[in-house]
Amino acid sequence: GSARFGLSSVSGGGVDGFMKGFFEKLVKACPSLPFLALGVWLAWAYIAYSGTAWLSDTEMNGANISTMYIVSTLTFGIVLLASTFRAARIRQLLDRPAVVIAGGAFASLGCLVIVLIGPYYLTKVLPYDLITALFYIASACTGLGTAVVGLKCGQLYGAIAPRKAILYTALSHVAIAVIYFTVIGSPSWQPVPGGPSLAGILAFVGMPLAAAGAAALSFIAPSGEKAERGESRSRFPRSFWKLAAVTFAFSFVVVALRSMLVEVSPIDVTLDNTRLVMLLRMAMALVFAAAAIGVEGERFDFGKIYSVIMAAVVALIAFCPIVGVTHLGWSALVTFLSAVFEFVLWCILAFVVYQRHISAVLVFGFGYGAFMAGSGAGWLAGVHVFPQIAATGNSIVLYLVLAFAVLACAFVLFSEKEFDRLFKPEGEGEASLDDLLGDELPGMRPDDADAHTNKKGRFGLAIDALADQAGLSRREKDVLRCLAMGYDAGAAAKRLQVSWNTVRTHTRNVYAKLDIHSRQELIDLVDRATERTQER
Repeated sequence: GSARFGLSSVSGGGVDGFMKGFFEKLVKACPSLPFLALGVWLAWAYIAYSGTAWLSDTEMNGANISTMYIVSTLTFGIVLLASTFRAARIRQLLDRPAVVIAGGAFASLGCLVIVLIGPYYLTKVLPYDLITALFYIASACTGLGTAVVGLKCGQLYGAIAPRKAILYTALSHVAIAVIYFTVIGSPSWQPVPGGPSLAGILAFVGMPLAAAGAAALSFIAPSGEKAERGESRSRFPRSFWKLAAVTFAFSFVVVALRSMLVEVSPIDVTLDNTRLVMLLRMAMALVFAAAAIGVEGERFDFGKIYSVIMAAVVALIAFCPIVGVTHLGWSALVTFLSAVFEFVLWCILAFVVYQRHISAVLVFGFGYGAFMAGSGAGWLAGVHVFPQIAATGNSIVLYLVLAFAVLACAFVLFSEKEFDRLFKPEGEGEASLDDLLGDELPGMRPDDADAHTNKKGRFGLAIDALADQAGLSRREKDVLRCLAMGYDAGAAAKRLQVSWNTVRTHTRNVYAKLDIHSRQELIDLVDRATERTQER
């Protein structure tokens, strides 16, 4: 209830009452605001893991960036994977805004410690061993705290319809680029000469808490779309476990290759690479946002996008011996493809939660946890293992093995067919992903498939009455209308812009729910309903 957290604990006057009313109006005016927590959190990740905000002028290479990335991402991944063993309890904790805020504050505290032990602050008065220990602990704190925020974001996105999840994810990725360029373009005034800028410090320390605060806004004005989710692992299809394995392998390979560049490159090169990726990320996000608004649901072929990403990565890895991992353009392209994969993965996990009614803690715990654990392990291998292999003259063999691993994962372990199996409805009458993606954003188009039925003539009213009586879904009602108008399955599929198999599935559901067995029985039923409508 409303008494569970501070901002709504006071009804009436006073500062708390004013703030509660203000935030309620804010979220109602901008319903996407809590979902932008994803963008704030990931923007922090790019700022933190590129060293934009916390490195000083004494940093000549990416060694400290590597250490923080490895410790932070591995902690993040381990926390998410561990959360799946107590999914019900973790979900209860995430339902408390104080826990989400505490997670953000914990990460911000870790960021503050990282800044304070920099070369121009406490390093002068603390022994080197203590500084090293504090750096590892603080980096782990950032991973632990942002894991809480990440799980809450997953819970939010898993509770909304797929098309809206795509749009909000795209908006969050636009926010990532906007925040990043705002931070690096801010005045470079430094509290201590040679140290990080004040704007960078404030962003680095404050953004985890800001992301948690944005996510906590969902408690003030709930969307009403949240539902209880199953906590059983048995609800997962086999395809999901294959997806998790592929996610780990893909992130491991891509991040390992990227880390080899960061480790040996000057900081300026790393920052230039990140800026280029940010521009490409913004363009990608705008394309997905436009698609979520204007593209028919059946044309959202995430399986095809997944295959294209994998094939492109395989090609880039195969050409690596020619261009080298230190080539800026090659590295930026690989990093960008990783960003596209992360975007698609986030959407897929949200779709699984929404369609299969499984706990977001389980889905994102296993799925995104595998992505982060693979990223951390990949960076570790790219810094400490792969360079030694390449130094022995076996670099070509190494890259071919990595390319083959991604190829096997993409087209053997988890192919487009496995993608279709992942979202195959379990029971009769359940919606497929195609059906869910066919649900337009609110207010985008009328409910009916034919323009003339917008006026709700007798035929349209009869279809509505039958659909309400039998409990047909919107797509099933569209198929019923087409069948009653004489369309066969192929013509109905073309008119509704869905696959032939989708129409056949909906036809079976319509027949079962209306208790009929032939097209003629359907037409007779509609005729009788139309006559009753005319009599009224």
